[in-house]
Amino acid sequence: MLYDVVVVGSGISGLYAALYARRAGLNVALVCKSNPLRSNSAVASGGINAVLPFTGNDSFETHVADTLHGGDGLGRESVVRMMVREAPEIIDELHSMGVAFDLREDGEIAQRPFGGTASSRTCYIADKTGAAITQTLLVQCRNEGVNIIQNHVLLNIATFKEELSGVVLLRRRDSQVIAFACKSLVLAGGGYAGIYRGHSTNSQESSGDALAVALRSKMRLANMEFVQFHPTTLSGSGTLISEAARGEGAYIVDERGERFTDELATRDRLSRAIVQHQRSGHTVYLDFRHLGEELIDRRLPSARKHALNGAGIDIMSELLPITPAAHYTMGGIWTRSDTSTDIRNVFACGECAHTGVHGANRLGGNSLLEAACFGRIAGIEAARAAKKREFRPIDYASVDRESRYVEMILEGENRFNINTMRRNLGNNLYMNAGVFRSSDSLTSSLEYVHYLMKMSSGLCCINKERSDNVELLSILEFRNSLTVAEAMVMSALAREESRGGHFRTDFPTKDDKNYKMDTIVRRLAGTFLRLSFEGAFEADWWYRIRRFFHAR
Repeated sequence: MLYDVVVVGSGISGLYAALYARRAGLNVALVCKSNPLRSNSAVASGGINAVLPFTGNDSFETHVADTLHGGDGLGRESVVRMMVREAPEIIDELHSMGVAFDLREDGEIAQRPFGGTASSRTCYIADKTGAAITQTLLVQCRNEGVNIIQNHVLLNIATFKEELSGVVLLRRRDSQVIAFACKSLVLAGGGYAGIYRGHSTNSQESSGDALAVALRSKMRLANMEFVQFHPTTLSGSGTLISEAARGEGAYIVDERGERFTDELATRDRLSRAIVQHQRSGHTVYLDFRHLGEELIDRRLPSARKHALNGAGIDIMSELLPITPAAHYTMGGIWTRSDTSTDIRNVFACGECAHTGVHGANRLGGNSLLEAACFGRIAGIEAARAAKKREFRPIDYASVDRESRYVEMILEGENRFNINTMRRNLGNNLYMNAGVFRSSDSLTSSLEYVHYLMKMSSGLCCINKERSDNVELLSILEFRNSLTVAEAMVMSALAREESRGGHFRTDFPTKDDKNYKMDTIVRRLAGTFLRLSFEGAFEADWWYRIRRFFHAR
């Protein structure tokens, strides 16, 4: 198949990218490995930030300041300003598409407070904001002619003479390896918090595939150590209880009913406070009881449903046990402000990309905004690039290589239990590279990741059927998870300070002198990774000069 633009990923960033590339008059394919509504965007429930004309006591400058302060010194101010300025237009656009934001009594869009913000600037649809936006964008993409290709898994980026020529995919219905030719590519495949299996709010399919593919393609990853733990998830299941609950006034209490922290602190501080309280022998709960049934049913219906279905607890009359879990990742594929990457005509956006907006820690409500803002940019830039080039030949030797790799997994003799290995990886990362880290714990975690890498060669399919083979997908995802976990733990070991979502008990303070820089991971020959620290990426001057003259 030949497409002008291929977008990998069906979250808000991918849908926006596909939509804007299609509006440029191009043939666009949106590729996702399962149902488009199973992305992390679809379960992001809290809201999307924007300073609107009627937002009281707020301003663009305050939104910028809150975002940079939350990013703990690593946010890129120029990119943050661009995102904040576009936020009102994005809200208007979504509203015009049919996103039914909750309204105030005067008919204007309602906004609620979120942690780390000075004002109530988070627009919302009850506590199902992400799902509402995702569904609307999906319908819009279908209506405008985007080719939505489900149940295809990205295996690799195809290049010819170091130029993009297409993507290599696994077609799940028959386990065949195929290739799509494209002129430009947008990676929007989501983050990697799902590698904390059993301790994550992410879906089981969240395994960092796009990042692993990017690393294998010699693209840089940045700031992989910064993982955000959401402070309020159901104990034992990782089901997310949205920050909307605290924004509407729910308390965090212990078994004595005592509040011990600021519920609207940034997520990194709140997660550490909860874990410290738990380590002191306390059980931690969310208390909704004082909010009243009318408010809960109107603004927090999903929280009530999740509590009842996931824990058998009615939050109207009972305390809800909670614990932090891996939720969002600030690191990702290194990008410029126009979403371009290290490979020409390949762009990245959404959680899989590192744009510099979030720095070391993300404010709630900014992720959906970032996804929409940079998804639009990626779609525009990918379309512009596609119009300026012709299709390149696909090197089918690389396709054959991936096909033999899949055949080996399908036909080989299995020696280990894939589900056990995935759970063990998640447990190890949560214990040793979680809310608190140290040199000893991270070294132990890295050794275990390397051990699992060796063992993973013995993972093959017990079920040899080729139709929708779930084992095959699990093994591919697990190997990607190990690649990403290695990069993440190596980055965490190298950053000998505490900043944002990265807290080292052996280096508990921030060190701006040595570490106010981005952590960069590159793949060298074979499987070896090289790690370095580089200044904020304001200065890719050669790229800017080339682009300027090319545009002329």
